[in-house]
Amino acid sequence: MKIAVLTDSGSALTKESGKALGLYVVPLEVIDGTDAFRDGVDMTTQELYERLRLQHTPKTSMPLTSEIEDVLQEIKRNGYTHIIAVPLSSGLSGTYNTMRMCAEDLAIPMTIIENYTTCDLQCHDALLALACSRQNMEPEAIKAYVEDKVKESGTLILPNDIQHLKRGGRLTPLAAALASLLKIKPILTIGPKTKGTIDVYGKVRTEKKAQHVAVQAICDIMKNSEGDIYVIHSDRLDKATNIADIIQKECPLVKVHVNTICAVISAHTGLDCIAIQYIKK
Repeated sequence: MKIAVLTDSGSALTKESGKALGLYVVPLEVIDGTDAFRDGVDMTTQELYERLRLQHTPKTSMPLTSEIEDVLQEIKRNGYTHIIAVPLSSGLSGTYNTMRMCAEDLAIPMTIIENYTTCDLQCHDALLALACSRQNMEPEAIKAYVEDKVKESGTLILPNDIQHLKRGGRLTPLAAALASLLKIKPILTIGPKTKGTIDVYGKVRTEKKAQHVAVQAICDIMKNSEGDIYVIHSDRLDKATNIADIIQKECPLVKVHVNTICAVISAHTGLDCIAIQYIKK
């Protein structure tokens, strides 16, 4: 059995960067007014940031069905007989079901992994699946292995503009209600415990306190464990680097990475957002 691993641009990968890692990637869409852009193809993350700085309020959409079908046909032409799909959380997008339906229509066997996340953690899970496939593991064994790792992962989000997130419609009712409160800095979370939706982890009065609470919470989980922590940001490298340095000192056994929040997710978070993602080895 020859297995391909498929993900989407919610993983912060483009078609090109995914190909370099051995992954297939379908782009989600960013919609700004009447213009639609394929994430990582027609629009870069920096170009999305520029639109946000101009006070645009872009929306996002699932990959075009034709894009998914084209990639599935490419996978089939390349001699693969099974696909492991690692789309962004089904709690955020219908991509999960669209991939499944396209595979059924084209009679291509597909096993889908629910990772309850997005961004760099989604990429991490796709690479775990790829590593398993290269060890000749069967599809269901790969799914079980990755989903077991997912149980020990999660994300805390520190949005600067909660109203921007609210407009995107990706918050639970409680989180959306917090957006109306003044002088509240919510700490949001997404992961297995929230079934891949964005919910409230905590609420404090200041940005500094929110950062401290989030960093401490993740360090409490990871300080004695090996694994990876991803500090990702929407156009705030200085803040992300500072947080990463603090975490690395507190958690010497983990690998700490800094990256941008990709365009299709930044369209919802807005600028000046930090997310801290973790997964145990």
